[in-house]
Amino acid sequence: MPNINRKNVCNTIVAHNLCIGCGLCAAICPNNNLRIESNEFGEYIAVEKDNKCPDTCSMCLMVCPFFDQEENEDTLGEKLFASIPGIRHTPQTGYYLESFVGYSDVNNHRRHGASGGMATWLLETLLEKKLVDYVVCVSPTEDVKKLFEFRVCTTIEDIRACSRSAYYPVEMSKVIEHILLNEGRYAIIGLPCYCKGIRLAMRQNTKLQRRIKFVLGLACGQTKSRFFAEYVCALGGGQADCLEAFGCRVKTPDRPASDFGMKFVCGTGAGWPHEGVVFRSEGISQAWHDRYFTVNACNFCDDMFAEVADACFMDAWLPEYSTDWKGHSIVLLRDSVLSNILKEESGNNSISVKPLNVAKVIKSQESVLRSKRVHMNERIRFAQQLGQIVPKKRLFPSNTRLTFGEKKVVRAQFLLSQKSGREWLTAKKQLASFRKRLKPDIVHLRRALFFKRLGHIPKAVARRLQKVLA
Repeated sequence: MPNINRKNVCNTIVAHNLCIGCGLCAAICPNNNLRIESNEFGEYIAVEKDNKCPDTCSMCLMVCPFFDQEENEDTLGEKLFASIPGIRHTPQTGYYLESFVGYSDVNNHRRHGASGGMATWLLETLLEKKLVDYVVCVSPTEDVKKLFEFRVCTTIEDIRACSRSAYYPVEMSKVIEHILLNEGRYAIIGLPCYCKGIRLAMRQNTKLQRRIKFVLGLACGQTKSRFFAEYVCALGGGQADCLEAFGCRVKTPDRPASDFGMKFVCGTGAGWPHEGVVFRSEGISQAWHDRYFTVNACNFCDDMFAEVADACFMDAWLPEYSTDWKGHSIVLLRDSVLSNILKEESGNNSISVKPLNVAKVIKSQESVLRSKRVHMNERIRFAQQLGQIVPKKRLFPSNTRLTFGEKKVVRAQFLLSQKSGREWLTAKKQLASFRKRLKPDIVHLRRALFFKRLGHIPKAVARRLQKVLA
């Protein structure tokens, strides 16, 4: 008979739609009672194999990045980095040693990378310098049911095949199981919540603690379900339910780095192959900012800069860099070994980097950071009003108060993040039908945006008057 009193990620996290699908729980479960599956909305979730979780076991919850526990990014970061000589701290970035902006000059890293190719360069360098034996990163796969997966790389060529971002769900249960079964030194790169899960798992398992030498992070605003890739396919005129390949961050000389493309292939199995590239300005940007197909856990994430990672990589979304179509990377470092590598190699013509003030790092991500910190408070209030369970989050005092219009925008986008997946299914993944079904919500959001703009008019007038009277 089922024990209704015991707790695990399935009845505590998944049941409240807070699972990010990282896969750490399935890999670390001492009873081998969990697996990771894709649900009807194209999201990875934890699923219980059998009813055999003992009452005394809470391992899966201890490694879950969205479970309410004593450890958070602040406490983990302090234990990891606070004692490092020269370490500094800001509320936005967490701990940091140094920050740089630049790009890789070798192996077409920059051309084929998400931004300046610095993440690929550093992973290759760690392998070349024999600081690690294996690198774990996300790679495309020919499996049309997954398209992307975490992969254990043993060669430079393996790592190079994993360059570029993947705006697509991935889970790491298999690679974590591989690390547990195979001795060696590993570097692993992932999104902030995955990095947090890895650190939590390392605290629970000595093998992981001993074998994982570097945890690298990617700055993240939100993650998407599989439906986002299908939507992009539909925007390009493809058949969404026949999507077979998806590529992100396509660069072209006639567009700035910020207007990158996403490539899709569909229908080859049906005998009518179709492929194309859709750029951010062609509908992707709107869907992204309106939070279509955003995984619900991302609505309650406050970590922009992968605060528990040894290094964090991000795009240089600054005016002086974003117009260059080839792209620039910002690297935020928290590990002295990685910092020394960057400094040494910058003089060997392998990379072109220069120091970047942390204030500039923060400014490069300021709109997303506002969403993760200021807007999240409003999302939490709204979700609680709707009767939803939300995770306990850190408090970030702010002098900025949301205007009436801005609150309406945040709430409208939250509803879109939750409704878009259901409507995509109901519309049978047909673009025209989906847009028709979502139209009332889009109209509501556009009205909210109008009120938001009205809220800024008095401030703008005041600034002009100040200039006139000065």
